[in-house]
Amino acid sequence: MRTNLTVPGLIAAAVLLPGTLPSVALAGPDTATNPTARQPEGANTPTQASKDSDDKQVTQQIRSALLADASLSPEAKRVDVRTNTDAVVLRGAVSAAEKDRIEHVAGQFAGTRSVTSQLMVRAE
Repeated sequence: MRTNLTVPGLIAAAVLLPGTLPSVALAGPDTATNPTARQPEGANTPTQASKDSDDKQVTQQIRSALLADASLSPEAKRVDVRTNTDAVVLRGAVSAAEKDRIEHVAGQFAGTRSVTSQLMVRAE
């Protein structure tokens, strides 16, 4: 006896009969136990605070300048700033105008470091 299964039939079978179809791993790397799993291999994007005093100073200067900038929203003033010897990395959700302003401020204090913007523009 031959049975024709349709896509809705397969979906129903998967829902009603758990374990009958192989599960597909949708989760990414385990970032809870391995924070460096968040970054692409070979990427120079720091995910933890640097212990170098110069890097800490650059981070603090950028954060202070952002806090003092009256044109930025409270959310924009709290973007994540991470610094290492090669890069200043910016992360967070801001408006398009705030993104440009934050990148400019970071560039003023980055020195020889590149500014890597991972800022996402939120819908307004």
